[in-house]
Amino acid sequence: MSRAGLYAAIACTALLATASVLPLLFPQSQQQLTADTEANAWGSEALASLSEGAARFSPVALANACGLGASSCFKCHNGKRAALPSADKQTAPWHADHAKVNFSCVGCHQGNPRILKQEIAHQGLVSDPRENAEKSCSTCHTSGDVQSLNANYQHFASPTGK
Repeated sequence: MSRAGLYAAIACTALLATASVLPLLFPQSQQQLTADTEANAWGSEALASLSEGAARFSPVALANACGLGASSCFKCHNGKRAALPSADKQTAPWHADHAKVNFSCVGCHQGNPRILKQEIAHQGLVSDPRENAEKSCSTCHTSGDVQSLNANYQHFASPTGK
């Protein structure tokens, strides 16, 4: 790893370590502060400036820029906060067979794996790619007939082969 890469990794680690403290210091989002100050119409300039300054120190944008990539899916989908995907070849062969698609979940499930906020990360998410082959499978399988590909896959991937 280059010296610049090492410094970037250290900076990202330090920024991520502050993630638990910043919400205590700045509990309201910038939009909430702006709406509240405009409604009150007193001191809005000072509070808006404070809010903009606080937004610059938000660890979420910086964490996303640190290249967390697909691993951010597993920040939640770890079996504690949300279900851990099954990689069992018998019950979930698609995860085993497609484990290295883009080296991430996004290869099949779409969404945005670089975002840590669920509402944004799950925009455009395909929860079961087998039900939406045009959107998910066609990104890699470019033959044009993803429905027959999907039907064949489900036939051969099923435990009974039926």
